Amino acid sequence: MIIIYAYSHLEDFIIDQYKKIGIRRPEQLKLGDVARRLNIIIYTFGWPSEAVYANGRQYIYLNRYLTPEQKWQEFAHELGHILRHAGHQRKLHPMFVELQEWDADNFMYHFCVPTFMLQRIRLPPDRKIAAQMIAKTFNVELGFAESRLDRYLGKLHATGFKVAEKQLSH
Repeated sequence: MIIIYAYSHLEDFIIDQYKKIGIRRPEQLKLGDVARRLNIIIYTFGWPSEAVYANGRQYIYLNRYLTPEQKWQEFAHELGHILRHAGHQRKLHPMFVELQEWDADNFMYHFCVPTFMLQRIRLPPDRKIAAQMIAKTFNVELGFAESRLDRYLGKLHATGFKVAEKQLSH
């Protein structure tokens, strides 16, 4: 079976970002290293995560009580704001803020589990095992991996490819 996958503008943008900083493999996706390569300063504190631009520098504040997987996911969400948005949300219309949050979440899924890396992995036919493999490989939470797998397969499904919901026993 030939599988055709058309990259979105977001996926192309993320490939370009990773190429610029020399990251091509999942094992290179370390929060501190990615932040350093992107010239973003990370601080942890006890409040909800946020991105801040001050004194000509980009900062991401992450909640210190999050797991490493959650911190990576939150970092990607906040990075989506830095790379794709402008304006201070407190001064924006609530519907525009909602759009930015949706966009940052979409960015987060694709940045944490980049399609170009996901395509290089031979996923098992069992959806649950495939999600576990993605979670472990990309250091994300299992629920996050399941959602990312659904997004990925949703694009492949149109070409006739489908992963089984359960492993069939013989």
